[in-house]
Amino acid sequence: MMSMIRLNVLATLDKDSPAEIEALKKRYNDGDGHTMDYVKSNCPYFVDSEAYATGNKTVNSYKVCCEMVDYCSFYVQTWFYVVCGGAVLLIVITLIVAFCCCCKKRGGGGGEDVESIEKSDATEKEDD
Repeated sequence: MMSMIRLNVLATLDKDSPAEIEALKKRYNDGDGHTMDYVKSNCPYFVDSEAYATGNKTVNSYKVCCEMVDYCSFYVQTWFYVVCGGAVLLIVITLIVAFCCCCKKRGGGGGEDVESIEKSDATEKEDD
């Protein structure tokens, strides 16, 4: 329901005149708190809009959300962080497995060596 309301706000933004959009950009760049809250609360829903799906770059909502706020860049969207997190997790798991394999090769052979040393000591004592 909230998403639909936000999309309606973006649709209203698309109907504004270029002068109104320029005034909005000026207020945003000047740091007007109300304008910044308005833009930042509505732009996350731009990716659900028809204009975003079709790649329409002429609508005001694109100009505000993508050009002014830079919300449409790949590094701002959720999927980018999910992929980065997955890559980091994969690297950590790979390092843990590699570390365990290296330790097992070093330490795992020691048990057999101890047994062979004990047997060779026992055979030397029998020879004496």
